[in-house]
Amino acid sequence: MAKEEKLELPQYFSCNHCGFTSGAYKAACPKCGREGMVSKEGGIMGEVVDFVPIAYPPENLKQLGEYVSVLVKLDKGCQIFGIISENRDRITIGTPVTISSFNQETKELFFKLL
Repeated sequence: MAKEEKLELPQYFSCNHCGFTSGAYKAACPKCGREGMVSKEGGIMGEVVDFVPIAYPPENLKQLGEYVSVLVKLDKGCQIFGIISENRDRITIGTPVTISSFNQETKELFFKLL
């Protein structure tokens, strides 16, 4: 990625009243029940909460070969799924990661190990 390119980050949603965060839009907050969920730009760093090695990717990701599907808790508090395709054998729960790329059109989110 060239220096002048801005990394497009995924959005998350936060309740204006109680601070609950979610990766998916909700009309009302699931925690306090009030309206007022607002869109915010997600963080770029986090840690692996769970992961699954994928040996046989689906058709739309066959070009990746083997990869790891990861659930990451971002530094902004929400959890989001993504892909790690490098250093697959070094991934454990708690591994620190950062977003390396996000495709706004396909919604593919890639992380890299720190």
